[in-house]
Amino acid sequence: MAAIVVVLVCVSLGRWQLDRAQQREARAENYARLAKLAPIAIGSATIGGHELDYHRLSARGRWLPEYGAYLDNQVYRGQAGYFVYMPLRLDGSDVCLLVNRGWLIAGRDRAQLPAIKTPAGPVEVYGTVQLPARFKELGSTYREGSVWQNITAERFAQWSGLRLQPLIVRQSDDADDGLIRDWPAPDDGANRNRGYAFQWFAFAALACLLWGYYHFRRKSPHVE
Repeated sequence: MAAIVVVLVCVSLGRWQLDRAQQREARAENYARLAKLAPIAIGSATIGGHELDYHRLSARGRWLPEYGAYLDNQVYRGQAGYFVYMPLRLDGSDVCLLVNRGWLIAGRDRAQLPAIKTPAGPVEVYGTVQLPARFKELGSTYREGSVWQNITAERFAQWSGLRLQPLIVRQSDDADDGLIRDWPAPDDGANRNRGYAFQWFAFAALACLLWGYYHFRRKSPHVE
């Protein structure tokens, strides 16, 4: 009975991992399809966040560097740094769009935050909707000064008092500001899920082999 339970659990987990891999591939296909479409221009009219997942967007406005935020513990090619978040006040309104401008390396002294090169005049920003991150928090403190542990559009709006569109955009255009925008493709991890599935199926096969070995060994007339 124990062997049957182990086999059923391992097979179930393996099938779940294969399903996860298929979901990732489906998202990748959708992302590739949407990447061929013209970007959607974002204005002051409130838009729905989930309706625009993976869509390319464009927006015109001015950066508000006084509200710049640093998302901590972001590693790029083995180097520690931050993702830089900054609101863009959209032209002709008081509505802002929160933008993940890219990755910036941390300095030797973490008490001294690196400067963010920001144009003062109007800019046109292109990017892709950033899906909401999943995170776990051990305490209620998620921000210390300009350094954040986790950022959502809702939290940022509450902290800043700004009117925000209910989504975050990952900037993709070349703005010549020293920030790195090497965003991962949404299908990253599908092969990893298949590797996990193979491991679970291997555990199930091993449980079957061990059960068969000890079962027939016990019934053998040569075993006392």
